[in-house]
Amino acid sequence: MSHPRQVIGWAAWFAVLGDPSRLMLLVLIAQDGPISVSDLAAASGLKATTVSHSLRLLRVHDMVRTERDGHTVLYRSTPHPVTDLLDRVMDPAGPDHENAPR
Repeated sequence: MSHPRQVIGWAAWFAVLGDPSRLMLLVLIAQDGPISVSDLAAASGLKATTVSHSLRLLRVHDMVRTERDGHTVLYRSTPHPVTDLLDRVMDPAGPDHENAPR
């Protein structure tokens, strides 16, 4: 069995992804990143403040990182178990595509 702290960490990741807005942003970043807050807001239909708040939580859990392009802050996926899982689920040629939610 996994260590209890490890299980608590996994639960925190799933709590972050339990919000559809955060999950949508993570998917958009994985597909289109690096991407700015304003572009994420436009692509998702969310307010920029909601996007910024959600990105802060994704950064705290090391699912995304930032980089600067002049005055613009861009968001990019990080190597992380959750982003690796999303990559596998989103890959239409991948083995998990048949089991993806519809």
